[in-house]
Amino acid sequence: MSFLQHVDKWLASVDVISLDFPLFRGQEVESWRLVPAIGRAPYQLRLRPNTEQRMLDEFKQRALPHVESTVDLTNADWLAIAQHHAMPTRLLDWSGSALSALWFAVKKPAVEQPCEYRSCESEEGRGVWPGAVWMLPVVHDDLISPEESKDPLRLGRTRLLKPRHVSRRIAAQDGWFTVHRGKQSGLDTRYFALDTNPGFRDRLRYIRIPGEAFGTIRGQLQRAGINRGVLFPDLDGVAGRITDDILYPADQPSPGASNF
Repeated sequence: MSFLQHVDKWLASVDVISLDFPLFRGQEVESWRLVPAIGRAPYQLRLRPNTEQRMLDEFKQRALPHVESTVDLTNADWLAIAQHHAMPTRLLDWSGSALSALWFAVKKPAVEQPCEYRSCESEEGRGVWPGAVWMLPVVHDDLISPEESKDPLRLGRTRLLKPRHVSRRIAAQDGWFTVHRGKQSGLDTRYFALDTNPGFRDRLRYIRIPGEAFGTIRGQLQRAGINRGVLFPDLDGVAGRITDDILYPADQPSPGASNF
């Protein structure tokens, strides 16, 4: 069964009452929890009660000359832009496109398993972790309210953010975010994983992507127009696409002479 057939099968199984639209998230390793970057090691060790607010304020001040949008931005918009430029936030990336999510799962060669999970004595014993494309049926009640978007760092529960297309990357990737609730305990802040959150965990499903197939799938996606140049419509994406087409990873079959 193909990847898209798995997606169709899942969609057919979802109760229409529980689905206004589907979202997808690709992860390089199947076992990774659905936790935002700021709640993972090593960043979690640096968190203090005002860390996120300090980072957001600093980003807004320094990023202003570089923003593409001409509309007034809410704090949720600013967080979305920061997230898309690799600043750790309480946002977790999702996409309305299943194929875009698949690209993010396989964009690099699969992560090798450590020796305790495989034989390290021979090449035949090499093993790699499978990836995953998570699928979430969303209802409109999950969406963050306009009032909440003004202060997303004070959410009482995890919400879903449909960002305005304030950057080309967000638009190209059909980007969405889950905005995760944080819990303060003394000086520590903990963020709730979506796959353990009672409001979401029973709805979540994922498609397992064999690590050995990453290279083949990546090549197929590139030929189908799902590549770094399309998903990152800027100079980083242009340079990345050229690199991916010509200096492609060892796990990927040769694309032939007509790279472009």
